[in-house]
Amino acid sequence: MSNQADVQSIEALKELRVAMALFGEEALGALGAVEMEVRRTVQWLQHDRRLYWSDQIKRRREQVAMAKSEVFRRELQKTPDYSPSCSEQKELLRKAEASLREAEMKAALVKKWEPALQQAVFEYHGTTRRIKDLASGDVPRAMARLERMIDALEAYLRVAPPSGRGGQSALEAVAGTILDDEPGAEEEGAEEPAPAGEPDQDPVADPENLA
Repeated sequence: MSNQADVQSIEALKELRVAMALFGEEALGALGAVEMEVRRTVQWLQHDRRLYWSDQIKRRREQVAMAKSEVFRRELQKTPDYSPSCSEQKELLRKAEASLREAEMKAALVKKWEPALQQAVFEYHGTTRRIKDLASGDVPRAMARLERMIDALEAYLRVAPPSGRGGQSALEAVAGTILDDEPGAEEEGAEEPAPAGEPDQDPVADPENLA
């Protein structure tokens, strides 16, 4: 394993962290705006339009009844000597009946589109769940790791080169800082135990050699 890190620019890491923060914020903001629009559409269709066309059917039925009553009244005025025109009243009745049919058709469309809209909303939530989890979970975790990397690399630049061999190098200390608190990270660099055996002795210092 190489003891050198090919880091070209710490500023690039900082810019990446800022870009990730902006991405997370903008993604969650866009998802929130769409969610509000979805709720408004559901409210508009299931409540506003349903109540509106229900009320319109009631009003237009009353208009049809009034138009029929006016046609009937005009026909009652007929006598052998007098025959009033009913063309205007019949035209009003025709328009009232057409308006009623329109309201009934719109009410039927609202009833038809309610389950279709609910299915579309369910599918939308399924497709956007991954990006929502990414922006709210993965991005903050990646930003925290980048922050540790930046702090460790800046600390490495302030550390003087080691004076001799052995011990933990500055680069190894940086790696330990970056990997700190990472799930599944294992500590490396621990010294291996000395092999079992008789300790080395200086032959000069051995009392038997001095005899």
